[in-house]
Amino acid sequence: MEELKIDIKILKYDGIHNHFEQEYNAALSFSKYKIKKEIKKSSIPFNIKPKRVFNQISQDIGFICPEFKSIKSQIIRDINKQLPPNISSFEEIPEKHYLYITKQNENFMIFKNRNVIIFQSPFQAFLFKKYSDDLFVDGTFYIAPDFSYQIFITRNFVPELNEFYTTSFSILRNKEQETYKTIFEVIKSNCNITKDNGFAPKNLHCDFERAISNTAIIVFPDITIRYCIWHYKQSLRHHKNKICYNEVNHNRDLYVYYNAILNLPFINPNYILDIFHKIKKSCIENNYNQFLIFLEYFRKTYLIHYDIENWNYYNNIEHITNNASESYNNYIGSLFLKKSTYFRLIYTLNNEISLYPDTYERRMLGVWNKQKRKTLTKTNKIKNIIESYKKMESFLIGNERNRSHIAGLWFECLINLNNKIEFNLFF
Repeated sequence: MEELKIDIKILKYDGIHNHFEQEYNAALSFSKYKIKKEIKKSSIPFNIKPKRVFNQISQDIGFICPEFKSIKSQIIRDINKQLPPNISSFEEIPEKHYLYITKQNENFMIFKNRNVIIFQSPFQAFLFKKYSDDLFVDGTFYIAPDFSYQIFITRNFVPELNEFYTTSFSILRNKEQETYKTIFEVIKSNCNITKDNGFAPKNLHCDFERAISNTAIIVFPDITIRYCIWHYKQSLRHHKNKICYNEVNHNRDLYVYYNAILNLPFINPNYILDIFHKIKKSCIENNYNQFLIFLEYFRKTYLIHYDIENWNYYNNIEHITNNASESYNNYIGSLFLKKSTYFRLIYTLNNEISLYPDTYERRMLGVWNKQKRKTLTKTNKIKNIIESYKKMESFLIGNERNRSHIAGLWFECLINLNNKIEFNLFF
């Protein structure tokens, strides 16, 4: 007889006779018992990997361990039994939970009502307040739990490190303006931002969702809205393809006009209307009817509905896209194979922000290298072109040239930008 001891229990099977099936079943039961016991040891089961547990147990019990595929499903069931119960509605979200506590032993769930739950650790609040010049916001749907609408994320730029830090997460039930207002008001209060202490965000970088920008202005009255150029171009591309794709692709003049409109965010805003009317007049004269429909969409949307100053970067060609938020959303999404459950999401976000104090301190002290700027980015190339045209504009003004000459100069700049900058790769 052979004996395998499991604590005070003894698993026995007959090794003398050739009862392979009995031996296999005994080994299978033994392995499942050991694995189940090992899984129960973990207080946080989210990071348990079935294969890793199997490898550990198989080394302990040796050659009698069955193949991984024969007990994989059992391992997964045992892990799932250890997980917190799934949340299916906002009403079920607990006010307190051990997963709300960071590795610094601090609570990072700061607010909950029927429409939103907001997470911001004390260190994230410090970053939000200290680095308030440039605030980036965006929402992602891919990792939002089934009972919610989206995850809304704020990020702040740390210029000393040339790096972005995520400064809050919010799970939204809807995208109503009142919900966004709640988020900004709670964060403002949590970061102790007042009218007089000078820590309010200066620039909000976001897409063209008015509910976000409108509420930001209500909560932070002195903030400047900076709409994302990537979203500007994507919207125009979409409508061009829908309205006048063939007309633009088979007509050199329209191709030039279309790309000129794409580049309007970079030129002197005082001449945008002049250039728009110049393009429109040419299209009327040449019966470019489909493109005229496109121009009307552009006029109503970007010349009337939105303030030109909010999507024009002529005076400060920095942070011209919201890619800092978009790229982080993609990164977070890559951590999940499928739509996340509530507690798995909170566990993952908790792990992320718990690293921030250490990484920030190490980079500030120079223990870790700071992020290096690229030698000559496309943004820098755009700056150089615009600066050269600013000088030419000054020359024309000094020589008392009229407005049409200066508008013509900036129209030439639009064409030059398209010829020298590979926007399709950048935006």
